[in-house]
Amino acid sequence: MRFSLNFLKEFLKVDIKTDKLVSLLTMAGLEVEHFEAVGSDWVFDVEITSNRYDWLSILGIAREAAASLGKEIEVKYPKVTKTPLLKTRTIKIESLKDCPTYVARVIRGIKVSPSDTTLKERVVNCNINAINNVVDITNYCMLKWGNPLHAFDEDKIEGDIYIRRARQGEKFIGIDEKERELCPENLVIADDKKVIALAGVMGAKNTEVTESTKHILLEAAIFSPIVVRHSRRAAGLDTDSSYRFERQVFAGYLEYASSEAANLILEKCKGAFYGYAFSGKAILIKDKNLTLKLKELNEYLGIEVPKSKVKGILSSLGFKVKESGKGALSISIPAFRLDVNELVDIYEEISRIYGYDKIEPQIPQIARPLAKNEIYDFKNKIRNYLVQLGLKEIITYSMESDEALKALGYDNVIKIVNPLRKQENALRPTLLLGMIEAITYNLNRMRQGMRFFELANVYGRDKDGFCESPALSIGVAEEEGGFFYVKGALLELLKNSNITEFSFEEKSLVSFTNALELFINNKYAGFIGKLDNETADKFNLKKDLFFAQLDVNILQSESKFKVYSPISQYPAIWRDISIALHKNKKFSDVLKVINEKKEFISDYQIVDTYKGKDLPEDFAAFSLRIFYQSAERTLLSEEVDKIHNDIRKRLEQTEGIKLR
Repeated sequence: MRFSLNFLKEFLKVDIKTDKLVSLLTMAGLEVEHFEAVGSDWVFDVEITSNRYDWLSILGIAREAAASLGKEIEVKYPKVTKTPLLKTRTIKIESLKDCPTYVARVIRGIKVSPSDTTLKERVVNCNINAINNVVDITNYCMLKWGNPLHAFDEDKIEGDIYIRRARQGEKFIGIDEKERELCPENLVIADDKKVIALAGVMGAKNTEVTESTKHILLEAAIFSPIVVRHSRRAAGLDTDSSYRFERQVFAGYLEYASSEAANLILEKCKGAFYGYAFSGKAILIKDKNLTLKLKELNEYLGIEVPKSKVKGILSSLGFKVKESGKGALSISIPAFRLDVNELVDIYEEISRIYGYDKIEPQIPQIARPLAKNEIYDFKNKIRNYLVQLGLKEIITYSMESDEALKALGYDNVIKIVNPLRKQENALRPTLLLGMIEAITYNLNRMRQGMRFFELANVYGRDKDGFCESPALSIGVAEEEGGFFYVKGALLELLKNSNITEFSFEEKSLVSFTNALELFINNKYAGFIGKLDNETADKFNLKKDLFFAQLDVNILQSESKFKVYSPISQYPAIWRDISIALHKNKKFSDVLKVINEKKEFISDYQIVDTYKGKDLPEDFAAFSLRIFYQSAERTLLSEEVDKIHNDIRKRLEQTEGIKLR
């Protein structure tokens, strides 16, 4: 926005150098981006933040300048005339949500001519073209008070005035002489026969004030910011008027802006006041009240601000301040400051005018938490351990396509009301889709050795509404051995978390084959499986994907403290057992027998597998190597043989297990 120093001086005596004023305004938050001398005036370009609509007026800027200079503005409020009432026309508002208030003043017998030098300078130096004395007066008052006004040639208005939505296909030719086709999104001002203005945006050519105009109807209104924004966008327009209405216009100055414009027209254009009309809701202005305690203010800012300074700053900004007991002030927030609602907002007003440079920089005190964020630490431990196992971490989006999730069997997902993209319109209930996309992306770029994991939240529903919980996924894309690699990674992770009570159970899962569910202490903790071919084809996945997903909360709650034992300095002795295992038996059944008496057993591993014709039907054969070791001495071959033979005997007596 542009404003001029001479215009500012109508409210405030400025007796400092221009560059000093620029610095004060900028440090207070009203950033001056550029300033230059124009004749005997100075013109400033300032950046207006979206929450400070009051800065879109010279009056609002004058308050900022006054507060920065330690002064108070002088406002001469115009005489408001509301008689006689206008009886020749009726103003009808279709919706008070679109237009809560509409004021009209009719002046007759005027003479339209070029503006005088002072009025023209005020308008032009604020970046608005001078047109004629009537239009320039409406723009002058808009700039001064922040309330847009519009003057119609009253002789060109046919019948009553209506504030309504445009009809589909209705035509509008603006004062820019361009024709536009309107729609119901546009709010218009109309008479009995035609549209005479695009409300809050631009007047129509058919009622434009020209040198031949004798009678005018002066409009002042409050329009919905949202409606004006939609209407302006639909029409492809952006004007000084719409810019203000979109940021909300203060109704308390509506009559002042209209009255001053009417008074100036009577003064500079002659004529006589003919009538006043009002339609809509009565304008009610109510200030908000808060109690400010100086001790709390100073603790918040970290400095001591004198009471006199606090009172002076707030008074300059238009706040009413009264003493309210020892160390307290009663603050009445002016209605035009819609951005001030809480005490912290008042603290901000004081600090920015008092000067941020007076607040000494300090290193903030960070209180140590009484308890560690255990789940955060646990996730970091998982992350570091999986990296050590050779997996690479991926990070995927938490918002995914509901159609893609449906293809994986997830129908009841949490949808986003206003997604930016259709591909990201639901919160993920699983980490599977992100893993598929990451694997596919890398496969399409001919990359190998894809062993990924992800630690992230998934989202679902529970009895209380919505919930989110941390999950771990592991994905491996390999032709052979991928399932055992993922399962091995899970076993190592469980071992690293000192979780010993767990089991795997076969399960038929949607989108998976060869699936196992993991239970820890009889609590469901996750699953592992191979993505089936049908689902892989839906996502153009060219390799087998072996995938596991675990509940991190279960892992964390069931993990135990690790107990370390010293490494034995004595050698280990190993013995092999060839075993044939029935398909209804699990390898864990073999381990259960071996561990019944775990004396001196330090480790075991499968060293070979066998499939041949000499095997009984439904049996699979493998060689298991058992390692024996003592922490105190070297074991004798005879005692190892005795233990090993005992294990063989117990295995041989177990149904479904045969020794070879």
